[in-house]
Amino acid sequence: MTLQRRLLLLLLIGVPLIWLVSLGAAILHARKEINELFDTQEVRLAQQVMALLPGDALATDPPVLRGDPGEADLETMAVSVWIDGQRVAADREGSAIPYPPGASGFAMPHIARERWRIFYLPSADGRRVVAVGQSMNERRNLLGGLIMSQLLPWLLSLPVLALVMTWAVRHALGPVRQLAQQIERRRADDLSPLDRGTAPAELQPLVDSTNALFARLQRMLDNERRLTADAAHELRTPLAALRAQWDAARLAPDTTARTHAMERIGTGLDRLTRLVEQLLSLARADGAALAANAHPVDWRAVAEQAVSACLPLIDSTGSEIEVEWPETGVPLPLRGDEALLATLIRNLIDNALRYSPPQSQVTIRFENDRLLVQDRGPGIDDRIRSQLGERFVRSPGAGNPGSGLGISIVRRIAELHRLDVGFAARPGGGLQVTLRPSATS
Repeated sequence: MTLQRRLLLLLLIGVPLIWLVSLGAAILHARKEINELFDTQEVRLAQQVMALLPGDALATDPPVLRGDPGEADLETMAVSVWIDGQRVAADREGSAIPYPPGASGFAMPHIARERWRIFYLPSADGRRVVAVGQSMNERRNLLGGLIMSQLLPWLLSLPVLALVMTWAVRHALGPVRQLAQQIERRRADDLSPLDRGTAPAELQPLVDSTNALFARLQRMLDNERRLTADAAHELRTPLAALRAQWDAARLAPDTTARTHAMERIGTGLDRLTRLVEQLLSLARADGAALAANAHPVDWRAVAEQAVSACLPLIDSTGSEIEVEWPETGVPLPLRGDEALLATLIRNLIDNALRYSPPQSQVTIRFENDRLLVQDRGPGIDDRIRSQLGERFVRSPGAGNPGSGLGISIVRRIAELHRLDVGFAARPGGGLQVTLRPSATS
């Protein structure tokens, strides 16, 4: 069901129901007011008649009404007087009023198959009794006239009200339809922001959220396009080298040459495997913005996971990994994705081991407000330091095989966790990488 139909259904059902409830309350209130009015008239009339009666004389016939009675309906009212149980005066309708001995106050007997409301007023000595009655039909007719005066105009205006509500709902939902049409007419690759200037205030949060979604999708698509293009370019070289090495192994004249070619193929496959793993890590980091900052980070578990992943390289180089913890306080409080942070530290350890001489030491130092990774390698030239983190950018003259993706992965994961990455020369030689909370976080 559309939003427009839902609103119309709620309005066309809710408005009549509310009106009927209001009408019922108005009927009850009007009935109470009418009864109070006429009962008061009966009591006052009975008191006036009683006051006019002589003490011992019998009342004469009631006077004949002369002149224009206006809108008065005299047949709906009746008066009767008794003295010592004998009716001494009554109008035409009052002659039918019964006299129950000892009657006092209101009673509602049937007279000529019609219910009347009669007020009996006895004198102090009980000899004289005045009765004033009124047909209940008069009150019902008055109440019905009041109801019809309200109900009939409303019923006649109901179709007009329904048309007005339909037009109002369609007009109010016009911006929603325009926004839907604006999105529907877009091309699949058009992620430009929606125009929020013409949207009403109620729709602007939706437009802002949609634009934010478009921006995230655009960044994700840009990352995927850049990653695909860069990966295609970077994979072309090792694949061509593997092909050449395979041809050399296949055409090798002797076992020694073939063995040497196969070793080079193994080295090329290792480099290709590592490149693919880094590309996958970078892709996961690019798509993990929503998962970041989810849970408090247990740095000891992260460090253990990262060091364990680097054990083969640690064994092959004969190097050592030293992890230092602060003497007091919590190491770098952070909320994030521990798997991604382990990937970050693993890449820093991997780079440090590859660019450090064999049997050297890599230090991972956790402090209260930062994380340091120090190696004993040659360091990085100041001219290339500002370009670190760009995909497939490597330090000139690097002798170790690599793709230049490690620092890109580090920077991307750090960005997701609102961490700044800094590179500086280590005192005593080597490179020091510093991770600290961003000043804008």
